[in-house]
Amino acid sequence: MTVALDTVSAALFADLLGDGFALRGPGGQDLAVTLASCRESPHSTMAGSPRTAFSLVFHCPAAAAGPFRGGHCVLTHPAFGEIGPLYVERILPTGVPPGSAAYQAVFN
Repeated sequence: MTVALDTVSAALFADLLGDGFALRGPGGQDLAVTLASCRESPHSTMAGSPRTAFSLVFHCPAAAAGPFRGGHCVLTHPAFGEIGPLYVERILPTGVPPGSAAYQAVFN
């Protein structure tokens, strides 16, 4: 099953904090990540938008991430199948365990 990007909302991820996901990167490599946060951003939501803007932060051990910096990825979870492609960027690993690589996806 594939979920359309225009139907994705923070509610889809609210009960999945701490769950494992897979990110398939631009080169086809798979990276096992854990959902660290899901934050809605009402003040960043465009007027008339059908959903509230939100962001997701994922993390994994930095050693496992290797040179993976992000890009257009497909996100996979057993609860919903695939979402994407969506743009994911490596960010500073704030609020995740030491020695982690962190990645963020933003939905407007």
